[in-house]
Amino acid sequence: MPDRIVGGRVIPDRRKAYRMEPIQAIAEPFLKELYPGIWKRSEADIDQLPRLMYDGVWRDHTDEITADIYAFADFRPVDEQRAEGAIKAWSQQSGNDLEGEYSQSYYRVAVHVGLLAYVRYMRELRTKMYCEPGWHRIVERFHDACSGQPGYGFISASEKWGGLSLVYRCDPAAQEHCREAKRVAIERASHICEKCGLAGELRRSAWRKTWCDRHWLERSKEGRLPDEGV
Repeated sequence: MPDRIVGGRVIPDRRKAYRMEPIQAIAEPFLKELYPGIWKRSEADIDQLPRLMYDGVWRDHTDEITADIYAFADFRPVDEQRAEGAIKAWSQQSGNDLEGEYSQSYYRVAVHVGLLAYVRYMRELRTKMYCEPGWHRIVERFHDACSGQPGYGFISASEKWGGLSLVYRCDPAAQEHCREAKRVAIERASHICEKCGLAGELRRSAWRKTWCDRHWLERSKEGRLPDEGV
């Protein structure tokens, strides 16, 4: 279903699948803005060297760069924690195991621009998450696991009966992989507080919510939920 225009405003189709390009590709605008000397391509061999070094780091260390990006997101699961200063500091601490100053330098540039692109992309993805922030990183990890699978596209994430509900599309060839990623995400969410991301459990009352002790007690004291066990 295409986007609709209501009262002169574009209303996005909430069921439009959201797809993610490889991190190196979505990082190009940040590379151009922050490191133009690396981004540019030149016919002269000497001027082409920075770009070749950068592309070479991605070619040889894609898994390590991606792992560093995911580790940052795991360590800072809340969007407010993902400020540019924190991203820069994280990237400067990466690549220490690489040999050679040049390799380390280009690796850190790759992590820096890759993280900036990843964080901006996930901010857009979160507009399709209709659950509390405690589950956002779980949904991100599900999306990471499925991105690149044939026909995969993320549609939405929400809470339903106290559990995580995921809606997506994929080709038949990717169904087994995406179903397993979905199973892992739902299982993980069943032990994580939807509000804060700390350890939680399913609370049964007039509503069903997966919350930690603190948020359950706070809501109970407000008188908004009857005692557990209903």
